[in-house]
Amino acid sequence: MLETFGSIIKEEEIITIEKGVQDNTFVLENLGAFPGYYGNNFTSQEKNDAIFLITAKEYSAEVIFRMTHEIKKYTGVDFDGSSASISIDNKIFNAIRVNGYEKFETIADLQKHYKVHGVVFAKPRKIEGIAVINIKKIFKITKITENIYKDAELDMYYLKVDRQIGWDDFRKITTQVRNNVTLSAFDAALAVIYASEVLDLIRIYSKTITLKEVELLFEKYNEIIRRYF
Repeated sequence: MLETFGSIIKEEEIITIEKGVQDNTFVLENLGAFPGYYGNNFTSQEKNDAIFLITAKEYSAEVIFRMTHEIKKYTGVDFDGSSASISIDNKIFNAIRVNGYEKFETIADLQKHYKVHGVVFAKPRKIEGIAVINIKKIFKITKITENIYKDAELDMYYLKVDRQIGWDDFRKITTQVRNNVTLSAFDAALAVIYASEVLDLIRIYSKTITLKEVELLFEKYNEIIRRYF
């Protein structure tokens, strides 16, 4: 298994949370973790697996990882906290993305621990809609083939591509892929990991997809990318 640092860019439907948060702070939750996935076997956890503590300034991924580690050690609660940025309605918000936070009685309890470590939270705003979210995180993946990796814990595959792709181009390419394959339902996102080399990847999520279908997606994505550029 390879455990390494990287980032993922994806779309999620988000909405402001007003209950259970610290006064005068801004928190978002995702209403659909995988909006591009149209299967019928979602669980409630998959539909809402994360919150975003919006911060008044940008904190580096390393700083957030260190704070999260100290909070986990102090509280004994296992959760993930990562650096994120959220783009919606031509605005960008800096955030701490948290999942696995259910063992805290309220979100305010979690915010309190980050505040002790110096985090300043943004003032509240009401937001609802589809956002593009960039998350810096630790990946735990295993190599399946020369060009395909699988998440060690989740129903996700990562397909190598031979160039860096911007989000707008990625959306257009994904639309073309969907129009040219007949496969199990899947959600797609962009990813990059930094190991012995920089790997540009496309993350595929599906609970029903087969390895043969994943290999077909790898071929189709790379075929369209080569044609597109």
